[in-house]
Amino acid sequence: MSSSAKSFLNLITRLQVVLTEIDYVQKECLQAGKMECQLLNHLNKVDEPVNMNELAKVLNVSHSRITRIMDNLVGKKLVSRRPSEKDRRCWYAIITDKGKKLAENSQQTMIEQQKKIIAKLPDKEIDNVYKALKIYVEKYEELLKESLAEM
Repeated sequence: MSSSAKSFLNLITRLQVVLTEIDYVQKECLQAGKMECQLLNHLNKVDEPVNMNELAKVLNVSHSRITRIMDNLVGKKLVSRRPSEKDRRCWYAIITDKGKKLAENSQQTMIEQQKKIIAKLPDKEIDNVYKALKIYVEKYEELLKESLAEM
């Protein structure tokens, strides 16, 4: 591996650490837990009841883990569950108003954090940073799609 490839890999690793830390800045949502926060954000984004099996796939967790996460969120009144009208074995998760507020506050905190970061970039570099990140994200998404297609 070339030294520039190693430097790039190191930079991407640092970026992942930074983005993870930004997630932790969203303390209010993360008091529920990282997986719980991800689930709340997903439910808020789709804004409709979601099958528990689908949630397990989205979060890439087992059915027992999604059940524990849901139990925690239901206990905090952030999410409610309802059985399917067609199949009693199937349950749906629905975000509550309290859960929506928490997810939206978390999202707003993240947006504000990103605005602060962008404001610190030199004006003449913003387009270059954007173009480079766009290419990287597009290639990352392509790789994810390929990986999912192989499953």
